[in-house]
Amino acid sequence: MSNKNQIIPGPHPGQFHLPADNNIVYLNPMERTLYQLFINHPEGIRADALALHWQELYRLYAHESVFDDKKLMLSTVENLCGKSKIVFYSNISRIKHKFITTIGARKAKSFIIIRHHDGRYRIGPKIK
Repeated sequence: MSNKNQIIPGPHPGQFHLPADNNIVYLNPMERTLYQLFINHPEGIRADALALHWQELYRLYAHESVFDDKKLMLSTVENLCGKSKIVFYSNISRIKHKFITTIGARKAKSFIIIRHHDGRYRIGPKIK
């Protein structure tokens, strides 16, 4: 990402700082987990291959979660990777909404997770 599109973890849990606009986007633990996964994988991830990243998701969620209940954390990550993808899609939608609400639709295009023409989800606008 260029400096204009830079995003860094904020000073407090749940925050991502956008230095170019001096804005902070607040995400819940599952949203942060998912967003960090896509930061770690700029090449993108197919929704149907999310389960291949289960261990990384669990590790990220265990770090982000406010719960110490291992069963609850396991269940949450399993739901995210589930076949229906409802939890995945709803988290993607909430992340998008939070960026748009914070910085506007035009600027948010550089930061939201979207499905690209190759079927992979990644952060940033579609390449034409």
